[in-house]
Amino acid sequence: MRLWVLISLFFSSTLAIIVGGGGGGRGGGGFHGSSSSSESWSSEEHGHGHGHGHGHGHGNGHGHGPRPRPPRPPRPTPRNECDDGWMRFERPTGIWCIYLGNPGVTNGAFSHQDAQTACVALGATLTGYQNENERMAVANEALKKTTDMGRLVAGIWLGAVAYPNCRVTSCGPYNTFQWTDGDTTGIGGIKWGIGEPDNVNWPGTSSCIQQFVMSPNFVAGPDDYYVWKTAFANGDLDKYQCTSLAHPRTRFYACGKRGVSR
Repeated sequence: MRLWVLISLFFSSTLAIIVGGGGGGRGGGGFHGSSSSSESWSSEEHGHGHGHGHGHGHGNGHGHGPRPRPPRPPRPTPRNECDDGWMRFERPTGIWCIYLGNPGVTNGAFSHQDAQTACVALGATLTGYQNENERMAVANEALKKTTDMGRLVAGIWLGAVAYPNCRVTSCGPYNTFQWTDGDTTGIGGIKWGIGEPDNVNWPGTSSCIQQFVMSPNFVAGPDDYYVWKTAFANGDLDKYQCTSLAHPRTRFYACGKRGVSR
């Protein structure tokens, strides 16, 4: 009997041990929960990887796309310039261009109106002088051409006419004439020869201005007047008739126009 009881107790203990081992299996079920946690971590990692990949790809898309073109440099501001063969001067009203015309006339047969007609054909008009620089620049250029022609003196027709009440009697050095080119203003370009403007009743309906071109070596020739040497220096202005035949016999004309934007 005792033996049977002992055997029964032995089998009961063994069964309890086996049952406890089953609990260990359910403990394995607990590990499965831990595995679920691991899977959850993996999902987060995967999600993070997806977000990282998406963000990285998106960043690369912007980082390696076409670069914007740099802005083009601004175009230079157009400047008002003069045609070839014209002298360029800066005035308060802008760029003024002067052309020294040489008709090749050495017998005086070239009137003020002939000069104006020649300027109009060039899209210009007979010019006045805004200042001393313009006056002497043209005079010096004319002197070169005069000496190249073997001459010592010449006259240049300019764009000016006498006021009606001042055609004969001088109204003073700065009130006898008006510039006619529509651009020249003031008196800065006026320098008269000695005794000018005179009180002579010159032929024609008006009086005009010519500019003397004279070599320092001037000696009066057959068609010249010796008093020119004492009355005028190169570049001085002279009140004179508008008609031909004119003295000096060698004739020039000075045309003026505004510069063209380029």
